[in-house]
Amino acid sequence: MNYIQPFKIKILLLSIIFLVLSSCAIQSYEMKEFDKSYRLYEKAIRWQDYDLMLGFHKNATKKELSESRRKKLKQFRVSGYHILFTTIDPSEQSATQVVEVKYYNKDYNVERDMTITNKWEWNEQIERWELANPFPDFR
Repeated sequence: MNYIQPFKIKILLLSIIFLVLSSCAIQSYEMKEFDKSYRLYEKAIRWQDYDLMLGFHKNATKKELSESRRKKLKQFRVSGYHILFTTIDPSEQSATQVVEVKYYNKDYNVERDMTITNKWEWNEQIERWELANPFPDFR
């Protein structure tokens, strides 16, 4: 009988430890959406889907992508997009992501790079992440 009690206690302790560890691994809805958002934005910038990119920028309008700007953007190709680091606010309502974008100008065959600090904000009303910084400026 004495053998059964310690066995039950061990099972109980192992169950508690398992529950605690598994609850730590659960990601919040906002963080899952953040992962989706920044990955989709990365694909959009790599594939030059400027309309999709613009949709991520807070307060952005279609006027920002005028016909002349679209024509100018066609001369650039993104050759690399590397996330240098990501910082997430403890409240999980904002995040800062520093990325390095490598691109080349097809007209001059020159590769350049720029470092962008993306400031992501969770919009509670529409339940999605938005970029607070302006549309990237390729030069």
